[in-house]
Amino acid sequence: MTDFWFASIVLVVLGMVSILWPLWRRHQHATVDRTALNVALYEERIRELDAQVVAGEISPDQRDATLEEASRLLLSDTDQPERLQRRRGAPWVLVGAAGVLPAIVAVLYLAWGNPDGLALSRDMAEGGEPASLEEMITRMERITQVQPESGEAWYMLGRAYLSDQRPAEAARAFDESLERLGDRPEVLAQLGQARFFASGNQLDSAAVAALDKALELDPNEPTALGLLGIAAFESGDYPGAISFWERLLVGMAPQSAGAQAIQGGIARARERMGDSGEPQVQEPVGNAVIRVRLELADGIADEVGPEAVVFIFARDAQGPPMPLIARRLQVSDLPADIVLSSSDAMLPDVKITEGQTLQLNARLSPTGDVMQGTHEGRIDQVTVGDGQQATLVIDQAVP
Repeated sequence: MTDFWFASIVLVVLGMVSILWPLWRRHQHATVDRTALNVALYEERIRELDAQVVAGEISPDQRDATLEEASRLLLSDTDQPERLQRRRGAPWVLVGAAGVLPAIVAVLYLAWGNPDGLALSRDMAEGGEPASLEEMITRMERITQVQPESGEAWYMLGRAYLSDQRPAEAARAFDESLERLGDRPEVLAQLGQARFFASGNQLDSAAVAALDKALELDPNEPTALGLLGIAAFESGDYPGAISFWERLLVGMAPQSAGAQAIQGGIARARERMGDSGEPQVQEPVGNAVIRVRLELADGIADEVGPEAVVFIFARDAQGPPMPLIARRLQVSDLPADIVLSSSDAMLPDVKITEGQTLQLNARLSPTGDVMQGTHEGRIDQVTVGDGQQATLVIDQAVP
């Protein structure tokens, strides 16, 4: 910022000089050049009168009378600039304007300028691309502070929050984006996804409304189709899940990993339906399980009551923010010994494997909406199928 302020000072000084320089030049011409000219003309007049006396054209008395009149004119012309200057008074007004110019410029810049935006623009130009997710979030937060009316900036901030497993904050950012951009299908779908994650992988009414609106605007919106298919599968509506996922497959490359996962989910939904349309029994759990004892820290249960909801879920710490497996309990169920397995998967084709390392999270919500969660706990690493029971305590207040 030093070079900016230096350049500003230089420009202000140039502005002051542009005001004062003509005044100084006019004063010099008025007090020096004009006086010298009048004196030279007076001396020339004396020589002419002397020559006329010698030639006999005028008498000495006439010469003296004419010379006296010329003297009065000289004195009058010499004093005239000063009298005109006093009468106009304009130079003093301009001098005063030049003096207050720096203060006016400073006040106007503080009122209309954007120093934070200038600093951010310079940091972005000099710093290059963010080197980490944390740096990206910090940058997007600064952008939304400097340009709070930028719906695109809020959208990018929401995506960054989702990648950082902060779905509640992501949902708020997507809400801000919608306020500025209006109903856009991709933003609505991301809002539904954020609320889905924030509520412990459950679709609340607000999430469903957002996803439905996204499909109304774009019937092929992939995020909305995928999430509604998951919700239908989890609720036992296997025909509905198949319908959503088949629509999703239309816009995907047939041999892509995503398409294969969706095809696996469709096959699993059809297996659950069976020939008679009734769900089939899930396969045995086996050794690919996570054993965990879930507890509440002392005093928390008394604050929220026995009907408060607890969500426990596991995700790949190095992968996408979406949980792989999840389960919903109540405070009255705790403490509880829980066995998590592929039967708790969020996507039909997702399976956890023995030896896989996952991150384990739990969140407490008095309302059943994790966006309104009050406390949480986390274990950064648990190993699937190691036979050991991890202890997860919900003891941290949600920021």
